[in-house]
Amino acid sequence: MAYIPPKLNNLREMLEMIVGPSAGAKDADKIDAAQISHTAIYIDKENNPVASCSCDMKAAAALGCSLSMIPPAGAEGMVDDGELSANAKDNLYEVMNMFSSLMMDDKSSHLKLSEVNPGADSSVAGETVKEVCFSLELGAYGGGTIVFNAA
Repeated sequence: MAYIPPKLNNLREMLEMIVGPSAGAKDADKIDAAQISHTAIYIDKENNPVASCSCDMKAAAALGCSLSMIPPAGAEGMVDDGELSANAKDNLYEVMNMFSSLMMDDKSSHLKLSEVNPGADSSVAGETVKEVCFSLELGAYGGGTIVFNAA
């Protein structure tokens, strides 16, 4: 069954649960692959890659830090260093796991998060892949860009 790209309002609601009421999102242009720092791969019950969620370093650090309330300055430091702490990596994995629900509806099969890797390899290809990009506003954590691909 086909998976759906996230709807803007659903993403906004989830971001508010993670970051707080100051979080938001809006539609964005396609993200340059060179800006992508992390990619989550989602698989179906046959272990085939069927969706992905990629983000730039600003979004990765903000999402990874906000989940366990690491101070915003910690997220800024990670962006400057170009690397997430172990805790922020674990938190980013959990956020990406929550995002899996944004790509399913009552007509789609179940998908699950397989892994979150550094870089831009989405491992999802095909003519039916749909892509949506969002610009994120994450309160005191700043912003970032995220892109979802769903087959």
